[in-house]
Amino acid sequence: MSNQAQVDALEHLLIAVLNSTSGAPKSYLIEKAQGSLLGSDGPGGPEQKSEAVNYLNHIASRIG
Repeated sequence: MSNQAQVDALEHLLIAVLNSTSGAPKSYLIEKAQGSLLGSDGPGGPEQKSEAVNYLNHIASRIG
């Protein structure tokens, strides 16, 4: 299985979970994830962190 297939599966799972969650506001969850990505737990250097946050914003735009 390719890395892209894994990413695609996780993206769709995340969107399904966020769309069915009635708990915390989705915007709060996205903000927490952005903070985590930009913090010390985030991937690589500034460029990787920026790319990850941009992709998270893409996912957020797909949440209904």
